[in-house]
Amino acid sequence: MTATPDLACGGVAAPSRNGLRPAIFFDVDGVLNEEPGPRGALKPDDVRLIAGAGAAVADAHRAGFLTVAITNRPQVARGEISFDDLAAILGRLEALLAEQGGVLDRIFSCPHHPDGGFPGEVAALKIRCDCRKPGALLFRRAMEELPIDPARSVAIGDSLRDIGAARSAGVWAYGVRTGYGCRDPERYPGGAMAAPEPDLMFDDVADAVRFALSYQSLAAPLVTAIGARRRPHLVSICGRSRSGKSAVAHALVRALTEAGENPLLVRLDEWVQPAAERQPDQGAEVRNRVDRLPAILAALRRGEAVTAPGYDAVKRVQRKPVTYDPIGRSVIVLDGVFAAHPSIRPLVDLAAFIEASETVQRRRFATLYRWKGFDDTAIADLWRARMTDEWSAVDAQRERCNMTVTPTTAAS
Repeated sequence: MTATPDLACGGVAAPSRNGLRPAIFFDVDGVLNEEPGPRGALKPDDVRLIAGAGAAVADAHRAGFLTVAITNRPQVARGEISFDDLAAILGRLEALLAEQGGVLDRIFSCPHHPDGGFPGEVAALKIRCDCRKPGALLFRRAMEELPIDPARSVAIGDSLRDIGAARSAGVWAYGVRTGYGCRDPERYPGGAMAAPEPDLMFDDVADAVRFALSYQSLAAPLVTAIGARRRPHLVSICGRSRSGKSAVAHALVRALTEAGENPLLVRLDEWVQPAAERQPDQGAEVRNRVDRLPAILAALRRGEAVTAPGYDAVKRVQRKPVTYDPIGRSVIVLDGVFAAHPSIRPLVDLAAFIEASETVQRRRFATLYRWKGFDDTAIADLWRARMTDEWSAVDAQRERCNMTVTPTTAAS
Protein backbone atom coordinates (compact mmCIF):
# COMPACT_ATOMS: atom_id res chain seq x y z
CA MET A 1 0.00 0.00 0.00
CA THR A 2 2.75 2.52 0.91
CA ALA A 3 4.34 2.19 -2.55
CA THR A 4 1.15 3.19 -4.37
CA PRO A 5 1.81 6.98 -4.44
CA ASP A 6 5.37 6.47 -5.71
CA LEU A 7 4.15 4.11 -8.43
CA ALA A 8 1.47 6.57 -9.49
CA CYS A 9 3.86 9.51 -9.92
CA GLY A 10 6.71 7.49 -11.40
CA GLY A 11 8.86 7.71 -8.29
CA VAL A 12 9.89 4.04 -8.42
CA ALA A 13 10.99 4.34 -12.04
CA ALA A 14 12.69 7.70 -11.49
CA PRO A 15 16.16 6.37 -10.58
CA SER A 16 16.31 4.36 -13.83
CA ARG A 17 18.83 5.67 -16.37
CA ASN A 18 16.44 4.82 -19.23
CA GLY A 19 14.77 8.23 -19.32
CA LEU A 20 15.95 11.63 -18.13
CA ARG A 21 13.73 13.57 -15.72
CA PRO A 22 13.67 17.15 -14.48
CA ALA A 23 15.01 17.69 -10.97
CA ILE A 24 14.67 20.31 -8.29
CA PHE A 25 17.86 20.86 -6.32
CA PHE A 26 17.13 22.24 -2.85
CA ASP A 27 19.55 24.01 -0.58
CA VAL A 28 18.79 23.08 3.03
CA ASP A 29 19.42 25.84 5.60
CA GLY A 30 17.44 28.93 4.67
CA VAL A 31 15.34 27.07 2.07
CA LEU A 32 13.91 23.88 3.61
CA ASN A 33 15.12 24.53 7.15
CA GLU A 34 15.03 27.84 8.99
CA GLU A 35 18.47 29.46 8.99
CA PRO A 36 19.99 28.23 12.29
CA GLY A 37 22.49 31.07 12.68
CA PRO A 38 26.12 31.72 11.77
CA ARG A 39 27.39 28.35 13.03
CA GLY A 40 24.72 26.33 11.23
CA ALA A 41 22.85 23.29 12.52
CA LEU A 42 24.87 21.52 15.23
CA LYS A 43 22.22 19.10 16.51
CA PRO A 44 18.96 17.57 15.22
CA ASP A 45 16.85 19.98 17.28
CA ASP A 46 18.30 22.84 15.21
CA VAL A 47 16.23 21.61 12.26
CA ARG A 48 12.94 23.55 12.01
CA LEU A 49 11.21 23.41 8.65
CA ILE A 50 10.24 26.60 6.87
CA ALA A 51 6.45 26.72 6.54
CA GLY A 52 5.29 24.77 3.51
CA ALA A 53 8.68 23.20 2.77
CA GLY A 54 7.58 19.60 3.21
CA ALA A 55 4.47 20.09 1.10
CA ALA A 56 6.58 21.77 -1.61
CA VAL A 57 8.93 18.78 -1.79
CA ALA A 58 5.91 16.47 -1.87
CA ASP A 59 4.34 18.46 -4.71
CA ALA A 60 7.56 18.27 -6.73
CA HIS A 61 7.85 14.52 -6.18
CA ARG A 62 4.23 13.90 -7.15
CA ALA A 63 4.78 15.89 -10.33
CA GLY A 64 7.54 13.47 -11.35
CA PHE A 65 10.53 15.63 -10.45
CA LEU A 66 13.58 14.13 -8.81
CA THR A 67 14.12 15.93 -5.50
CA VAL A 68 17.73 16.44 -4.43
CA ALA A 69 19.20 18.36 -1.51
CA ILE A 70 22.70 19.83 -1.84
CA THR A 71 24.19 21.40 1.24
CA ASN A 72 27.51 22.82 2.50
CA ARG A 73 28.34 21.39 5.94
CA PRO A 74 31.59 23.09 7.03
CA GLN A 75 30.82 22.23 10.67
CA VAL A 76 32.33 18.79 10.02
CA ALA A 77 35.67 20.25 8.90
CA ARG A 78 35.62 22.73 11.78
CA GLY A 79 35.26 19.85 14.23
CA GLU A 80 31.93 21.10 15.56
CA ILE A 81 30.07 17.94 14.53
CA SER A 82 31.04 14.43 13.43
CA PHE A 83 29.82 12.55 10.37
CA ASP A 84 27.46 10.64 12.68
CA ASP A 85 26.11 13.96 13.99
CA LEU A 86 25.60 15.11 10.39
CA ALA A 87 23.67 11.92 9.60
CA ALA A 88 21.41 12.55 12.60
CA ILE A 89 20.81 16.18 11.58
CA LEU A 90 19.94 15.27 8.01
CA GLY A 91 17.85 12.34 9.25
CA ARG A 92 15.82 14.78 11.31
CA LEU A 93 15.33 16.92 8.18
CA GLU A 94 14.04 13.90 6.25
CA ALA A 95 11.72 12.91 9.07
CA LEU A 96 10.17 16.38 9.29
CA LEU A 97 9.74 16.56 5.51
CA ALA A 98 8.13 13.11 5.53
CA GLU A 99 5.53 14.30 8.05
CA GLN A 100 4.27 16.61 5.28
CA GLY A 101 4.66 13.98 2.55
CA GLY A 102 8.01 15.26 1.31
CA VAL A 103 10.62 12.76 0.12
CA LEU A 104 14.17 13.58 -1.03
CA ASP A 105 15.64 11.19 -3.58
CA ARG A 106 19.18 12.05 -2.47
CA ILE A 107 21.06 14.35 -0.11
CA PHE A 108 24.58 15.40 -1.10
CA SER A 109 26.71 17.27 1.41
CA CYS A 110 30.15 18.87 1.35
CA PRO A 111 32.02 18.49 4.69
CA HIS A 112 34.98 20.66 3.71
CA HIS A 113 36.05 24.16 4.72
CA PRO A 114 39.09 25.96 3.31
CA ASP A 115 40.02 28.11 6.32
CA GLY A 116 41.93 26.90 9.38
CA GLY A 117 42.18 28.12 12.96
CA PHE A 118 39.15 26.37 14.53
CA PRO A 119 39.56 24.39 17.79
CA GLY A 120 39.18 20.69 17.08
CA GLU A 121 39.20 21.13 13.29
CA VAL A 122 39.75 18.08 11.06
CA ALA A 123 42.93 18.74 9.08
CA ALA A 124 42.05 16.29 6.30
CA LEU A 125 38.86 18.22 5.56
CA LYS A 126 40.41 21.70 5.58
CA ILE A 127 40.81 21.89 1.83
CA ARG A 128 39.62 23.91 -1.14
CA CYS A 129 37.31 21.58 -3.01
CA ASP A 130 34.95 21.60 -5.97
CA CYS A 131 31.99 20.28 -3.98
CA ARG A 132 31.59 23.28 -1.67
CA LYS A 133 29.10 25.67 -3.30
CA PRO A 134 29.53 27.69 -5.49
CA GLY A 135 31.42 24.65 -6.77
CA ALA A 136 29.18 22.37 -8.82
CA LEU A 137 30.73 18.95 -8.13
CA LEU A 138 27.77 17.73 -6.03
CA PHE A 139 25.36 18.76 -8.79
CA ARG A 140 27.43 16.81 -11.31
CA ARG A 141 27.57 13.82 -8.98
CA ALA A 142 23.78 13.87 -8.68
CA MET A 143 23.50 13.94 -12.47
CA GLU A 144 25.80 10.92 -12.70
CA GLU A 145 23.84 8.90 -10.15
CA LEU A 146 20.31 9.93 -11.14
CA PRO A 147 18.62 10.30 -14.55
CA ILE A 148 18.53 14.10 -14.42
CA ASP A 149 17.91 16.33 -17.42
CA PRO A 150 19.77 19.57 -16.53
CA ALA A 151 17.99 21.57 -19.24
CA ARG A 152 14.67 21.05 -17.43
CA SER A 153 16.01 21.27 -13.89
CA VAL A 154 16.21 24.08 -11.35
CA ALA A 155 18.03 24.86 -8.11
CA ILE A 156 16.40 26.78 -5.25
CA GLY A 157 18.70 28.62 -2.86
CA ASP A 158 18.84 31.46 -0.36
CA SER A 159 22.51 32.28 -0.93
CA LEU A 160 24.33 33.57 -4.00
CA ARG A 161 26.65 30.58 -3.50
CA ASP A 162 23.66 28.40 -4.40
CA ILE A 163 22.98 30.53 -7.46
CA GLY A 164 26.60 30.32 -8.62
CA ALA A 165 26.66 26.54 -8.23
CA ALA A 166 23.45 26.21 -10.24
CA ARG A 167 24.90 28.38 -13.01
CA SER A 168 28.04 26.21 -13.19
CA ALA A 169 25.91 23.06 -13.27
CA GLY A 170 23.81 24.36 -16.16
CA VAL A 171 20.45 24.46 -14.37
CA TRP A 172 18.02 27.33 -13.80
CA ALA A 173 18.67 29.24 -10.57
CA TYR A 174 15.85 30.53 -8.34
CA GLY A 175 16.40 32.51 -5.17
CA VAL A 176 14.16 32.79 -2.11
CA ARG A 177 13.76 35.63 0.40
CA THR A 178 14.05 33.30 3.41
CA GLY A 179 17.42 32.64 5.07
CA TYR A 180 20.07 34.91 3.56
CA GLY A 181 17.54 36.03 0.95
CA CYS A 182 20.28 36.13 -1.73
CA ARG A 183 21.52 39.36 -0.13
CA ASP A 184 24.98 38.02 0.62
CA PRO A 185 27.27 39.22 -2.22
CA GLU A 186 30.07 39.87 0.28
CA ARG A 187 30.17 36.13 1.08
CA TYR A 188 30.65 35.17 -2.56
CA PRO A 189 34.19 34.18 -3.66
CA GLY A 190 35.57 37.19 -5.50
CA GLY A 191 33.12 39.60 -3.86
CA ALA A 192 30.04 41.41 -5.07
CA MET A 193 31.34 42.03 -8.60
CA ALA A 194 31.67 38.27 -9.13
CA ALA A 195 28.33 37.36 -7.55
CA PRO A 196 25.63 36.07 -9.95
CA GLU A 197 21.97 37.08 -10.07
CA PRO A 198 19.12 34.55 -9.67
CA ASP A 199 16.93 33.93 -12.70
CA LEU A 200 13.98 34.74 -10.42
CA MET A 201 13.36 35.59 -6.77
CA PHE A 202 10.47 34.10 -4.80
CA ASP A 203 9.12 34.65 -1.30
CA ASP A 204 9.82 31.07 -0.20
CA VAL A 205 10.42 27.52 -1.39
CA ALA A 206 6.71 26.78 -1.77
CA ASP A 207 6.31 29.73 -4.13
CA ALA A 208 9.40 28.70 -6.12
CA VAL A 209 8.24 25.08 -6.49
CA ARG A 210 4.75 26.19 -7.47
CA PHE A 211 6.27 28.21 -10.31
CA ALA A 212 8.63 25.39 -11.33
CA LEU A 213 5.63 23.10 -11.74
CA SER A 214 3.49 25.58 -13.68
CA TYR A 215 5.77 27.74 -15.85
CA GLN A 216 4.94 25.87 -19.05
CA SER A 217 1.20 26.55 -18.76
CA LEU A 218 1.94 30.16 -17.87
CA ALA A 219 4.05 30.58 -21.01
CA ALA A 220 1.80 28.57 -23.32
CA PRO A 221 -0.44 31.42 -24.63
CA LEU A 222 2.62 33.49 -25.51
CA VAL A 223 4.46 30.57 -27.11
CA THR A 224 1.39 29.86 -29.23
CA ALA A 225 1.05 33.52 -30.23
CA ILE A 226 4.71 33.69 -31.29
CA GLY A 227 4.37 30.50 -33.32
CA ALA A 228 6.53 30.39 -36.43
CA ARG A 229 6.49 34.12 -37.09
CA ARG A 230 9.55 35.87 -38.44
CA ARG A 231 12.74 35.85 -36.42
CA PRO A 232 13.98 37.69 -34.51
CA HIS A 233 10.64 38.23 -32.82
CA LEU A 234 10.36 41.00 -30.22
CA VAL A 235 7.96 40.40 -27.30
CA SER A 236 7.04 42.92 -24.59
CA ILE A 237 5.86 41.90 -21.11
CA CYS A 238 4.46 44.96 -19.31
CA GLY A 239 2.20 45.80 -16.36
CA ARG A 240 2.15 47.25 -12.89
CA SER A 241 4.87 46.62 -10.34
CA ARG A 242 4.36 43.25 -8.60
CA SER A 243 1.83 42.03 -11.14
CA GLY A 244 4.01 39.02 -12.03
CA LYS A 245 5.80 40.38 -15.13
CA SER A 246 9.13 38.79 -14.31
CA ALA A 247 7.48 35.41 -13.71
CA VAL A 248 5.79 35.52 -17.11
CA ALA A 249 8.89 36.79 -18.92
CA HIS A 250 11.09 34.08 -17.41
CA ALA A 251 8.46 31.39 -18.03
CA LEU A 252 8.44 32.40 -21.69
CA VAL A 253 12.24 32.43 -21.97
CA ARG A 254 12.52 29.07 -20.23
CA ALA A 255 9.80 27.45 -22.37
CA LEU A 256 11.35 28.78 -25.58
CA THR A 257 14.83 27.61 -24.53
CA GLU A 258 13.58 24.12 -23.77
CA ALA A 259 11.85 24.10 -27.18
CA GLY A 260 15.17 24.71 -28.95
CA GLU A 261 14.94 28.48 -29.39
CA ASN A 262 17.67 30.91 -28.36
CA PRO A 263 15.83 33.77 -26.62
CA LEU A 264 17.27 36.89 -25.00
CA LEU A 265 15.67 38.37 -21.87
CA VAL A 266 16.17 42.13 -21.57
CA ARG A 267 15.29 43.49 -18.12
CA LEU A 268 14.33 47.13 -18.51
CA ASP A 269 14.70 47.57 -14.73
CA GLU A 270 18.46 47.65 -15.38
CA TRP A 271 17.88 51.19 -16.72
CA VAL A 272 15.89 52.38 -13.66
CA GLN A 273 17.19 55.59 -12.12
CA PRO A 274 18.93 55.17 -8.72
CA ALA A 275 16.90 56.57 -5.81
CA ALA A 276 19.53 59.24 -5.01
CA GLU A 277 19.13 60.77 -8.50
CA ARG A 278 15.35 61.12 -8.37
CA GLN A 279 13.52 64.41 -7.86
CA PRO A 280 10.49 64.76 -5.53
CA ASP A 281 7.94 65.49 -8.30
CA GLN A 282 9.45 63.11 -10.83
CA GLY A 283 7.04 60.79 -12.62
CA ALA A 284 7.28 57.06 -13.25
CA GLU A 285 8.28 57.48 -16.89
CA VAL A 286 11.29 59.58 -15.89
CA ARG A 287 12.24 57.13 -13.10
CA ASN A 288 12.12 54.29 -15.61
CA ARG A 289 14.03 56.31 -18.26
CA VAL A 290 11.36 55.75 -20.89
CA ASP A 291 13.06 58.35 -23.09
CA ARG A 292 15.86 55.83 -23.71
CA LEU A 293 13.60 53.00 -24.84
CA PRO A 294 13.28 53.90 -28.55
CA ALA A 295 17.05 53.92 -29.02
CA ILE A 296 17.40 50.67 -27.06
CA LEU A 297 14.81 48.84 -29.15
CA ALA A 298 16.07 50.28 -32.42
CA ALA A 299 19.57 49.00 -31.64
CA LEU A 300 18.26 45.55 -30.73
CA ARG A 301 16.29 45.46 -33.96
CA ARG A 302 19.48 46.26 -35.89
CA GLY A 303 21.26 43.41 -34.13
CA GLU A 304 23.43 45.71 -32.02
CA ALA A 305 24.34 45.09 -28.38
CA VAL A 306 23.04 47.55 -25.77
CA THR A 307 24.49 48.18 -22.32
CA ALA A 308 22.36 49.14 -19.31
CA PRO A 309 23.89 51.03 -16.37
CA GLY A 310 22.62 48.33 -14.02
CA TYR A 311 20.27 48.71 -11.05
CA ASP A 312 20.27 47.07 -7.60
CA ALA A 313 16.58 46.82 -6.75
CA VAL A 314 17.27 45.98 -3.09
CA LYS A 315 19.51 48.96 -2.33
CA ARG A 316 18.01 51.11 -5.13
CA VAL A 317 21.47 52.09 -6.35
CA GLN A 318 23.40 51.58 -9.56
CA ARG A 319 25.39 48.37 -9.83
CA LYS A 320 27.64 46.85 -12.49
CA PRO A 321 26.55 47.45 -16.12
CA VAL A 322 24.67 44.74 -18.02
CA THR A 323 25.14 44.13 -21.76
CA TYR A 324 22.47 42.54 -23.93
CA ASP A 325 23.66 41.15 -27.27
CA PRO A 326 20.89 40.15 -29.72
CA ILE A 327 23.16 38.44 -32.27
CA GLY A 328 21.90 34.92 -32.96
CA ARG A 329 18.81 35.33 -30.76
CA SER A 330 15.52 34.10 -32.18
CA VAL A 331 13.22 35.88 -29.72
CA ILE A 332 13.91 39.03 -27.67
CA VAL A 333 11.76 39.38 -24.55
CA LEU A 334 11.43 42.79 -22.88
CA ASP A 335 10.46 42.73 -19.19
CA GLY A 336 9.42 46.07 -17.65
CA VAL A 337 6.54 48.22 -16.46
CA PHE A 338 6.74 50.28 -19.67
CA ALA A 339 7.77 47.51 -22.09
CA ALA A 340 4.83 48.40 -24.38
CA HIS A 341 5.08 52.19 -24.04
CA PRO A 342 3.58 54.13 -27.00
CA SER A 343 7.04 55.34 -28.00
CA ILE A 344 8.18 51.77 -28.71
CA ARG A 345 4.98 49.81 -29.39
CA PRO A 346 5.46 49.99 -33.22
CA LEU A 347 8.82 48.24 -32.80
CA VAL A 348 7.29 45.34 -30.84
CA ASP A 349 5.82 42.26 -32.56
CA LEU A 350 3.80 40.92 -29.63
CA ALA A 351 2.83 42.67 -26.38
CA ALA A 352 1.29 41.14 -23.25
CA PHE A 353 -0.16 43.08 -20.32
CA ILE A 354 0.28 41.30 -16.99
CA GLU A 355 -2.55 41.83 -14.55
CA ALA A 356 -3.15 41.08 -10.88
CA SER A 357 -5.92 42.13 -8.52
CA GLU A 358 -5.16 45.11 -6.31
CA THR A 359 -5.37 42.88 -3.23
CA VAL A 360 -2.80 40.42 -4.58
CA GLN A 361 -0.60 43.20 -5.92
CA ARG A 362 -0.58 45.03 -2.58
CA ARG A 363 0.29 41.84 -0.66
CA ARG A 364 3.18 41.10 -3.01
CA PHE A 365 4.31 44.72 -2.85
CA ALA A 366 4.41 44.71 0.98
CA THR A 367 6.28 41.40 1.08
CA LEU A 368 8.89 42.64 -1.40
CA TYR A 369 9.57 45.91 0.37
CA ARG A 370 9.77 44.29 3.82
CA TRP A 371 12.50 42.09 2.33
CA LYS A 372 14.18 45.28 1.12
CA GLY A 373 14.14 46.62 4.69
CA PHE A 374 11.23 49.10 4.54
CA ASP A 375 8.97 49.51 7.58
CA ASP A 376 5.17 49.47 7.27
CA THR A 377 4.87 53.26 7.15
CA ALA A 378 7.42 53.57 4.36
CA ILE A 379 5.72 50.75 2.44
CA ALA A 380 2.33 52.46 2.71
CA ASP A 381 3.80 55.78 1.55
CA LEU A 382 5.52 54.14 -1.42
CA TRP A 383 2.34 52.25 -2.34
CA ARG A 384 0.35 55.49 -2.43
CA ALA A 385 3.05 57.16 -4.51
CA ARG A 386 3.00 54.32 -7.05
CA MET A 387 -0.79 54.52 -7.29
CA THR A 388 -0.53 58.23 -8.01
CA ASP A 389 2.41 58.52 -10.38
CA GLU A 390 2.62 55.11 -12.06
CA TRP A 391 -0.60 53.18 -12.42
CA SER A 392 -2.46 55.32 -14.95
CA ALA A 393 0.58 55.55 -17.26
CA VAL A 394 1.25 51.82 -16.98
CA ASP A 395 -2.40 50.82 -17.43
CA ALA A 396 -2.66 52.92 -20.60
CA GLN A 397 -0.54 50.25 -22.33
CA ARG A 398 -3.24 47.59 -21.90
CA GLU A 399 -5.29 48.67 -24.92
CA ARG A 400 -2.20 48.45 -27.15
CA CYS A 401 -1.35 44.89 -26.06
CA ASN A 402 -2.28 41.72 -27.92
CA MET A 403 -3.25 39.82 -24.77
CA THR A 404 -3.70 40.01 -21.01
CA VAL A 405 -2.17 37.38 -18.69
CA THR A 406 -2.99 36.86 -15.01
CA PRO A 407 -0.27 34.76 -13.32
CA THR A 408 -0.78 33.11 -9.94
CA THR A 409 2.87 33.55 -8.91
CA ALA A 410 4.88 36.78 -8.78
CA ALA A 411 8.63 36.98 -9.01
CA SER A 412 11.24 39.68 -9.23
